Amino acid sequence: MTEEKKGITVKIDAGLHAEIRQFIEENGMTMAEFVSQALYNELHPKFQPQEVKSMGPTRTMAFQMPEDMFQRLKDYLHRHNITQKQFVLGLVEAELNRDQELRDSQDTETEEDTLSEEQTQDYEPEEEFDEGSDSEEEYDDEELEDDESEDEELADEEPALLAM
Repeated sequence: MTEEKKGITVKIDAGLHAEIRQFIEENGMTMAEFVSQALYNELHPKFQPQEVKSMGPTRTMAFQMPEDMFQRLKDYLHRHNITQKQFVLGLVEAELNRDQELRDSQDTETEEDTLSEEQTQDYEPEEEFDEGSDSEEEYDDEELEDDESEDEELADEEPALLAM
């Protein structure tokens, strides 16, 4: 069962008509497909136009883009009945919200890691020493002897260094 089709006849500017013809040729569409898509997009936009809330003090953001991308953007904005400002603010807001959620989840993970590290740091294994062994003391004595001989060598070299 096929849907019943109805016709629409409209008169438009010749310049707009030429622009549409070029677009449908570049995109391999028929005029009927283009008009159907344009009307559907107008009636069911992907982005709902949002009222811009009073943001208090505002700043201007400006940037350049390639001409072909700009024309594609203008077509998109026209099809979805939104302004450049609504489009860019929507993209920026969505990305900032996504980034905040990502940072919040990382902060939560960092807090969990910190808690885990603190629990690990609280654990101190008991060291076992053989009180009868004095090998540790012997080791310390050897280090002292080495340090003392190094100090004597440095003391011998010091006058030569000062003379320089």
